[in-house]
Amino acid sequence: MFIDAHCHIFSTRIVENMQSRPDLADLLCLNVWDAEERLEPRSLQESAEQNDVDLCLLLPSTGSKRIREENDRFIGTTKLLPRVRTLATLHPMMSDPAGEISRMLDSGITGFKFSSFSQRFGVSSPEMESLLREVERAARSRGVHIALVFDTFAQAHTHLGADPDHLTTPAKLYELVKRHPEILFVGAHMGGLLAGFDELLRDLPPAANLYLDTSNAAHTLKEEQFVELLRIHGSSRILFGTDWPWFLHETESAFIGGLLEKAGYDESERAAVLGENARRVYRL
Repeated sequence: MFIDAHCHIFSTRIVENMQSRPDLADLLCLNVWDAEERLEPRSLQESAEQNDVDLCLLLPSTGSKRIREENDRFIGTTKLLPRVRTLATLHPMMSDPAGEISRMLDSGITGFKFSSFSQRFGVSSPEMESLLREVERAARSRGVHIALVFDTFAQAHTHLGADPDHLTTPAKLYELVKRHPEILFVGAHMGGLLAGFDELLRDLPPAANLYLDTSNAAHTLKEEQFVELLRIHGSSRILFGTDWPWFLHETESAFIGGLLEKAGYDESERAAVLGENARRVYRL
């Protein structure tokens, strides 16, 4: 099974915002100038069909007052797209988090996405700790594991004016990993987009409940750094992701596949990264 575990359905406004920041787009190696051609959900379905991608996983996020509306919108978006699934999102300042967690699990959702810098909350806050306890309670009551994906844009304060307290840094992510061993955590962008490589090595070591996804990171890290992270965390803890629509299936699958080989992953290990790990983590 081939799964793209990190995709987005962006608005035109988001793409135009990145186009207005060409230095940042270049730093992140984003394909911003043709991304508008890929904003319709049908485009993702068609790309999956053309490139033999079995499933693409959407990662929504929004403010505290629009959680239910956004979750319903993404679930509705995927109903007519057989190769597209979605996670849900939560917010530590939302109303009735226990109810929304339960509602999403009842609808078949198996994980939740957080983007703390854009959702404007601190991952170390008491409110976030309370929300994580609700996630744990829901998982225990149902006898399942729940996966949480965290965006990790380490320089969002510099480039996007985010509050530095709202960043999900490698160190802050690892604190959550240690405090909540019953939750599966996925650090997007190999755990720290534009974080220092020394910081990734020091502050985000391997853990049984920690996974990293490949989205974008192979373009911002040096090749030898990316390969070293693959070797350190191991083939059972890495998920393939493109960061669609910024990157394409046909180019990313070949690019990441080559780096997996350079890390010494054999055929079964490459298959784990390219799909089996995501199938297991998200119970797809």
